[in-house]
Amino acid sequence: MNEKWWQEPVVLELGGIGKYQVVRNTREAAECLLDRWPVHEGRAYKAAITMCRYVLNGEQPVDYARQDFIAAAVEAFIHVDQPRF
Repeated sequence: MNEKWWQEPVVLELGGIGKYQVVRNTREAAECLLDRWPVHEGRAYKAAITMCRYVLNGEQPVDYARQDFIAAAVEAFIHVDQPRF
């Protein structure tokens, strides 16, 4: 199964203050959007879901899913942190 790994992970403060989740690939992003996201609406959210599907099907470049995932986080007021690796 092709996970579509990202060059740099996205670190979200999701689930409460100080509770971080590291998302490393498109499959993890899709699962996070579907299972852990605080709202399942909004233009950026819908675009991120769609783009994850396109990337997982090999129809779009991997970076597109990462960019749309970050935009969905901003739209949902989820803090995106810098990776500390």
